[in-house]
Parts: sequence; structure tokens; C-alpha cells
Amino acid sequence: MRAIISSIHSQVPQTVADLELRFELIVSMDSHLDVSFGRDDALYPKELRVIARRTGAHTALRGLGTGFSTLDAGEHAGDLPNLVVAMPQSMLAAHAIDIESQIPPSLRIRNRKGAIASSVDFLAKTMGIEVYQSPPKKLEDLVRRSASTEAWLLDLDVDYMHEMQNECYTRIIRPSPGVLQSASSVLGFIEKAKPETITLSEAKVSAIRNPKSAFSRFMADLKDAGYMIEERGIFASDAEVIKGISVCKEFYQTVSKVLMIKHMREMLDGDFEGFQAEEEVAAKEFFRGMGYSE
Repeated sequence: MRAIISSIHSQVPQTVADLELRFELIVSMDSHLDVSFGRDDALYPKELRVIARRTGAHTALRGLGTGFSTLDAGEHAGDLPNLVVAMPQSMLAAHAIDIESQIPPSLRIRNRKGAIASSVDFLAKTMGIEVYQSPPKKLEDLVRRSASTEAWLLDLDVDYMHEMQNECYTRIIRPSPGVLQSASSVLGFIEKAKPETITLSEAKVSAIRNPKSAFSRFMADLKDAGYMIEERGIFASDAEVIKGISVCKEFYQTVSKVLMIKHMREMLDGDFEGFQAEEEVAAKEFFRGMGYSE
């Protein structure tokens, strides 16, 4: 059994592809939905592309090793691994509300339960991604799901765990009790489900290198459970990652999100050309202004 550490969630799909293993099921534990339509990274300078792909890591895992995008999920469902994203219901609600804020007022659902259901339905039907809302659901149900699958992968973004919030790159600020999953619950799931391969990502370099960190204690528990620990693509410093995340976030907030709202009606009708053309021009101007080369 192996546990493979990477710095950035978007490094995981390539790491897994390099293993040349075919998985029937991927269980991804995360406090965020990392989904996209597959062209995001092309807008970014080369120095930022690995970090920019963070927002599409689940998309890439769904199409792992097949050459198909998640938008092909309906046509090629039998060739794609089943992807279950376990994430806290509260974080799913935040995602759904953010999406709601971007669509025309006349099309908004306007209630939390309905917005969540709409997001879950969209991900399942359009991208073939199943969302498992945990908490509040218990991880034990996923043990039974994985037990009936011969080849499966556990993908763990460490910001899913309450104890890791000070040691990950995208932390949840002051989460209320029960919002996030505990490290002990995740470890209990691993001990019962016994995945052959675990990928871990989004822990700060400082946490990975500090033997007293919560992350290092978790890795020690995995060693005790029989896992060999590997590292693939650890960044040189936290400063490098944090700067990249900040620039990518600013681009999304001030450019992409603004243009999505502007073009939302036509995009809802399936017309993405106007949005994409304007975003491409705006991206070049933005990153040039930030001092990045083409």
C-alpha cells in the first residue's frame, strides 16, 4: 500500500496516470469542488498553470487516463472511473450560493436546499460526478461502497480535515464544530476501507517538513497502518505557492467572474464563444500587467 504526497491537488491526476493503474472508483475527500470545463489553464502563464489547474482537479480525475473530458461523460460513461466527491454539506452550500449569485435573478432558486440539490444534480448529469455530503453523512457508508470495488483510489485534499486548517493552502476560516471532517474519522475510514493507493495534496511545505505538525502526525498514523510514503512534486517553498494562488484568485475575481456574469445568459443557452474570446484578451492584459510573460 502506498500514500503519495503532492503539493497541489492538480498534480494528482498526472501522478496517478504515471502509475499506469486503471481505477473503477475514485473517492475524493475535499472541502471544495474543483470542477471546470477544461480550458482554464491555457489562459495562464506557464509559471502558474499547475496552480491554476487546482480548480479543475476533480474534472481531471473524472477523465483520468481516458482522453475524454467530463463533458463526454454521458457518451463515454463506461470508460470513465466513477468519481465520488465527499465534501461537507456546508461547503457545498457555499459553492451553490456562489453559483446562484452569478446567474440572472429570474433564474435563481433562492433557497439553500434547492440550490444544493440543483448543484448536485448538475454535477451528476453533466459531469458524472457524485457528491457525498459528509459531514453530516458518515464515512462508513463509503466503506461499503469501496468494498464492492476491485480497484479504487482515495484522493485526499487535506483541507477536508478540521485539524489541517492551519497547515493547508486554502483554509476554512473558523469553521463551526461539525462543519469539517476530523482526521480521526478519515483515518478510521482508511483503516476499514484499506485503499491500496492514497494521494494527498494541499498541505503546506512547512507542515510536510515539520515532524510535529498535524500533517506529519497523520502521515505517521498511515505508516503505522502499513502505508509506504512517497513524495511527488513538492514545491520549494510556501511563498511560491501562496503567491501563485493569490494571482490566480485575483484573476478569477476581477476578470473571469465578471465576464461570466456579463455573458451568463448566452452561456446558459450553450453559447460560450463570446465569453471565451473576451476572457482570452483580458487574460493577456491582466497577466502582462502582473509582470508575467506570455
